[in-house]
Amino acid sequence: LLSLSWRFIDAFQLNVAPSVTKTANVLGASLSSSEDYLSSISAVQAGSHSFTDAPRFSPVQGVAVKQRTFEDVEVATFTHASFSFFAPENMTAKGPRKNADVGQPHDATRSLVEVKSTSTGSWWCAEGGWPSPVLRETTEVFYVFSGHGCVTDTDGMKHFFGPGDAVVLPKGWSGRWDIMEPIHKVWVVHDHPVIEETSNPIRAVITSYNSLSPQYLNHHGARPDVTHGAPVTASRTVYDVGPTKVGCWTCTPGSFRVVSHATTFHLLEGIMVITNTDGSGQRCVPGDTVVFPRGWTGHWDIIETVKKLWVVVE
Repeated sequence: LLSLSWRFIDAFQLNVAPSVTKTANVLGASLSSSEDYLSSISAVQAGSHSFTDAPRFSPVQGVAVKQRTFEDVEVATFTHASFSFFAPENMTAKGPRKNADVGQPHDATRSLVEVKSTSTGSWWCAEGGWPSPVLRETTEVFYVFSGHGCVTDTDGMKHFFGPGDAVVLPKGWSGRWDIMEPIHKVWVVHDHPVIEETSNPIRAVITSYNSLSPQYLNHHGARPDVTHGAPVTASRTVYDVGPTKVGCWTCTPGSFRVVSHATTFHLLEGIMVITNTDGSGQRCVPGDTVVFPRGWTGHWDIIETVKKLWVVVE
């Protein structure tokens, strides 16, 4: 598996220009068996299939892509962005925050994609602080690339966060933001109709990177649906309220088919290849963000043990 998978990755690296995502005209037939799938990988490596310049929906490094909206759940592909897509120099400046009462915070943002009730993007903000008294109309989940900050609930409870932390601000939350060091984050915003939290006040939820270490995960053993290898998974759900769920998932090397929920994930560790049923694929590495529409079907190859932070919405 590792040898064949690395050949597959090499084929992508050799045939895909950095600024353009190519589409492989392989796997036209259903991936009904591991033999068919591995044979198709060998065909790519041998060069018997061609790559075209037909673009996928995936934004790629160096290409300015408008935010996309998918209204139909029957979408055959996924959306992918590398860490460089969200680099601060590629963001749109929003200017100073008008309600700041500490410092002179100014921010910038870049959207990736909107799929029905969920949108994904990135945000950067300089030092400063401001009140946030209006109840949130959406639930936001974000992962901190860099920087340090604090969100404070209405009763004064403070929640500090830094690099590697995951933060959930539920619909109905209000309070205060303070940025101690410039923050860079990737976010997922879920627009759902009802405030699901029952606590008073509604609290921010912080999950530290250390709390996602192997000893804190639920181990599930080998997957029963493998097409090659014997991948072993583990996971932990850190937020499960109403239609929004957040958690961590790990998997050792191996291959299997996937039918996805409406899911966004940020890859924290490892290397994997995601392949659509039409044969177009993407190598994913730490720092990458991937968005699947509900009902996406395809194939995953885990090359090096992966860990991802995921958000699933209903």
